[in-house]
Amino acid sequence: MSSIVVVDPYSAGKGIAPAFARRGVDAIAVLTTERPPAGLASTWNPDDYREIHVLHDLDELAAKLAVHDPIAVVPGTETGVEAAETLSELIAPGRSNVLTLSSARRDKWQMAVALRTAGVPHLRQISSDRVDEVAAWLRREGLENSPIVLKPQESGGADDVFVAMPGDDWRAKFHRILGCVNKLDIRNDKVLVQELAVGTEYEVDTYSIDGEHGLVAVWRYAKQRRGDRLGIYLSNTLVESGEPVVGVLFDYVCQVLEATGVRNGPAHVEVMITPEGPRLIEIGARLAGAEQQELTLLGTGESQITRMVRHRVDGDTSVGRYSRRQHVKSVYLSSPAAGELGNSVRFDELASLLPSYQSDALAYREGSTVPRTDDLWTSLGSVVLATTDADQLERDVAMVREIESGLIVV
Repeated sequence: MSSIVVVDPYSAGKGIAPAFARRGVDAIAVLTTERPPAGLASTWNPDDYREIHVLHDLDELAAKLAVHDPIAVVPGTETGVEAAETLSELIAPGRSNVLTLSSARRDKWQMAVALRTAGVPHLRQISSDRVDEVAAWLRREGLENSPIVLKPQESGGADDVFVAMPGDDWRAKFHRILGCVNKLDIRNDKVLVQELAVGTEYEVDTYSIDGEHGLVAVWRYAKQRRGDRLGIYLSNTLVESGEPVVGVLFDYVCQVLEATGVRNGPAHVEVMITPEGPRLIEIGARLAGAEQQELTLLGTGESQITRMVRHRVDGDTSVGRYSRRQHVKSVYLSSPAAGELGNSVRFDELASLLPSYQSDALAYREGSTVPRTDDLWTSLGSVVLATTDADQLERDVAMVREIESGLIVV
């Protein structure tokens, strides 16, 4: 029986094994750590896998996996990207991405280096573990009196992403990030400091086959800043593929994919449309995470996972551009403070209140202790809406916001 190897099959990657099982392909799991990162543990489903291996020695594991002659080795989530690409090259050279650029698809600093080398427009930034080096760079770039962003080089979900406005103590934020273990259980040995990109942010999800790139979905983010925290999600909306901005984004993203060596499989690219043009926020050579696979399927009838199955099982080498079948929006809820949640009983009535309601992922109910929302990890959750009626969608969004405004946290 055919098999597919999934490295760190968490988050959206949990959907890979079931999709291939429906086509008679077994899945083998490879974990890069003994246990999943705490923030992803709830998405780990070991019963979906014929075998489970923990990575210790790449060559030894590659020899074990090669016996099964897998049709592909793919990452399930961000933490599995580099290991999956290395294992793929050891087992079946040429089926993955350019191995020498693997770090440019994982480390936010190396992404910028790859773009600079290829002549692709990018944000000014520096990677350092020394405040004096960053201070000198800010002076050299003329950014001493400009807003800047400080973030871990390898993390996700806006984890420990801070903005420092002119006059703020950016050094304190630098030291808060440096040396900490982030939500992906990775120690922040350096801090990425970059100019603040101002504009509208988009998520561009692609699927590539032998260097040809296809467009799976484009989503428009709505975010807000709270104090010095950057990246509180408000909503994520599927963009009509015919909008002019989609062409601008895809042209730029194809340059990013080429510069970072993406040749096969899914990529998740976050781009800001600024007054100077599109600028990369980050790229991941993996599936769009969280519930994005289900949302894309809902809106377009396809997803990166369905394209992966067609590619790897059916040998379908066609790439193309998605078509929106209905309006889809994921609405995120947040809490302005930590405390006990009250007046949330209407969470239980969403299906009857909202004609476009599809699902929700609301982890907190009446009386729960909730965190202050600072990033995606501390969101109260989300409500998924989908309909062919754009006006109904907006009415339902307004209802969700009305419920959110009535929440009490004490």
